[in-house]
Amino acid sequence: MFYLKITVFIILFPLLTQAQTRQCWQGQQGSKRVLVELITTPEGNHQLFFTLPEAWVNRVEADSLAITPNGISGSRNPENIRFNGTFTSNRDSLSATLTQYNQTLHLRMGRVDSLQPHYYPQNPRPPYPYQSEEVTYTSCDSIHVSGTLTLPRGKGPFPAVIIVSGTGKQDRDGTFAGHKPFFRIADYLSRQGFIVLRTDDRGTGKTNGVYEEATTSDFARDAQAGISYLKTRRETDTHRIGIIGHSEGGQVAFMLGAESPDVAFVISLAGVGVDGLQILKLQNEAILTTTPGMTPERVAQFMSVFNTLFDKVHATPLDQPLEQPLREAFDQWVARQDETTLKAVNFDNGRGDMFFSRYLYQAQGRWYREMINYDPERYIPRIRKPVLALNGDKDIMVPSRENLASIKQLLDKGGNKHYRIVELPGLNHMFQRCVTCTREEIPELEDVFSEEALQIMGSWLEKVTK
Repeated sequence: MFYLKITVFIILFPLLTQAQTRQCWQGQQGSKRVLVELITTPEGNHQLFFTLPEAWVNRVEADSLAITPNGISGSRNPENIRFNGTFTSNRDSLSATLTQYNQTLHLRMGRVDSLQPHYYPQNPRPPYPYQSEEVTYTSCDSIHVSGTLTLPRGKGPFPAVIIVSGTGKQDRDGTFAGHKPFFRIADYLSRQGFIVLRTDDRGTGKTNGVYEEATTSDFARDAQAGISYLKTRRETDTHRIGIIGHSEGGQVAFMLGAESPDVAFVISLAGVGVDGLQILKLQNEAILTTTPGMTPERVAQFMSVFNTLFDKVHATPLDQPLEQPLREAFDQWVARQDETTLKAVNFDNGRGDMFFSRYLYQAQGRWYREMINYDPERYIPRIRKPVLALNGDKDIMVPSRENLASIKQLLDKGGNKHYRIVELPGLNHMFQRCVTCTREEIPELEDVFSEEALQIMGSWLEKVTK
């Protein structure tokens, strides 16, 4: 038996010493992650693999590779990848560049075992000085809403807030390209002594339902169900429950601020303060104006057709079919244009009909018809409780000047004396400090949610919940 053990050890030892080795490094620029994987075979051969998840490149092998004492370089022709990495002094990290097509990433790459999630310094990280619970409650239409409840440690009851997201399916953290702004807000406020409820939208994460079939009014009912849930928690001070709404969620906040006796205060983050027709026009003009290569003349040409369609949808009663009047308005607009204009708005060669079909499909939806008829005068003047409205001055989705001015005017109209309006310089729609401030830049920024905006919210909430 003794000799058998020695024999087995002698046989296994060469196999263990000849196993292949695997080394991985990962880096990130903006939202773009790069993982490089170096395999060394027992025979001393090398293979290099690239993974670029945001570019849909999954572990493709380099077709050229060079390894020197100073670093690694390689390329992959089908995906047009060129990589060059230099070892740092301890050889655990690489200073690298990766070029794909006409874009070059400058990367500081660290050793990892496998592909890691996005890293942004502002995303919360443990340990957390508060408790987190997975919660579920029922809203209208048999919607089972799932979310996370963060509760301060210590003796309650505590003031509470619910976070309501903007347009588009979002999870409870408001995740986009690894940024988690709602998690950041919840983390900040729960550290300040607030209970925070953040939830998955309908048809997202663990919440059931079909998001595309819902309207802003449905989202308001979901938010009210969340407030009702907060009232059932013994940790909650039921007289100090408020709502934080971002973008379209700001509309929900105004609606419940006017109509729900359970809401004690309202925070609007880039909330819509003008009517639905006007926000569509403002938003589209701002987006076009910040689009590279778009001249003022082309912006005016695009806005001419957009405004024609927006006005017709708005003027058509909700109980009447939309296709015929919208088609007539579109055809009349096309008939008035020359070839130069039609080409400028990409309507030549039959593309105008394709555009119309796509727009008609969107405009016939319940959400769109309700949204374009949204009237803030029905709600904001009726709010008698404290209101905080924040917006970045670089926001092109809900332009700050017009929307904040309208919110102020409507609060004044209703006699509300307990509000604060703040325009934050240099911030975009997601409350990130931006450079070009276009939609395309949003996922590439390191900011998750402005520290300044958080501090303003925190100090204001401390005052109104005393």
